[in-house]
Amino acid sequence: MRSSHVLSAYSARAEEYAAALGRMAATAEADRELIARWARGCRGRIVDAGCGPGHWTAYLHDLGLEVEGVDPVERFVKIAREQHPHVTYRQGSFAGLPAGSYGAVLAWYSLIHLPPQNLSETLASLRDSLMPQGDLLVGFFAGDRIEEFPHAVAPAYYWPPRTLASLLEHSGFEVLDVEHRRAPGARDHGSISCRTM
Repeated sequence: MRSSHVLSAYSARAEEYAAALGRMAATAEADRELIARWARGCRGRIVDAGCGPGHWTAYLHDLGLEVEGVDPVERFVKIAREQHPHVTYRQGSFAGLPAGSYGAVLAWYSLIHLPPQNLSETLASLRDSLMPQGDLLVGFFAGDRIEEFPHAVAPAYYWPPRTLASLLEHSGFEVLDVEHRRAPGARDHGSISCRTM
């Protein structure tokens, strides 16, 4: 599916998505602990790339960290600003992130709709937005093979954690940690922490 179709799908369902998932109560405790631990180890400003309705950005801000949320969906940015007026949000794309501007990038389930053949280009944009020794944390749906599946909003992809880790290495990152977590009744979760070389 083309990125324009994904953006249109999220724009059409932004309020519904925000009501269902755009709050910390809807997140997993293990995810909150992981992201807080990762973020406290980062240096410099953090960008929540593909922040959606902005709840993770606000979570990091409330931990006392310097963070901004960026999302290509205008309605998400408006919702985020309404719900978290004390936090900085702006509309923008991964490719539009300014070079060398961030100490860390959080890409929490914001890469899941990218076709596999397009992911390397996006990872290069994220890498270029980071300062030297900048950190990246990626959250994604983990699977045994790269496979498209019918996500509720738009088609998304499973990635084997080690396969995605290898792609990150080829994109100029040093992989620090790989997690594959299974939860009964839910899709498998994956996360990878890495750093620019």
